[in-house]
Amino acid sequence: MEYQAALDLLTRYGISGTRLEHSIGVSQFAHDLAQKIAAKHPDLPVDPEKVCIAALLHDIGRSQPGDHELNSIRILRKEGLPHIADIVIHGTIYEIARLRGVDDPALLPATLENTIVAYADARFRLSVVTLDQRFADVRERRKDDPDKLASIDLAIERFKAMERELLGLLG
Repeated sequence: MEYQAALDLLTRYGISGTRLEHSIGVSQFAHDLAQKIAAKHPDLPVDPEKVCIAALLHDIGRSQPGDHELNSIRILRKEGLPHIADIVIHGTIYEIARLRGVDDPALLPATLENTIVAYADARFRLSVVTLDQRFADVRERRKDDPDKLASIDLAIERFKAMERELLGLLG
């Protein structure tokens, strides 16, 4: 899928305003990171263009009620993009499931490309921020959602491990 077609898909699903700005920024951040990793490690399975499109579409599920991460996967599969759907899992859905008594590793990024998308989402709000800044922002915006707050506490170390892994690849 080309970038413009992905933007058109977001528009078709009603993603606009700051949500669209966020998705574009995450896409640019993820693409840059994927390009640097691919250049430094050509043996690793990283397709910067695929990462770019997945990062752009990672929040398409916000267009529908329910969990946006699972919605994104469902929508992308319905749209005939299973290879993109496979690398858009992000956020704290794994930790939310754990809080509900379900330990489902399928809710974690399973590939380097997916890790890049998840990390880029965590590092970009409407500009690039640190993980600590991003989680503080989410805590503030979701302060009335105890499950979200608990999931953040559980997820912080996982995201910091992702950061160490990715920065380690960059040397």
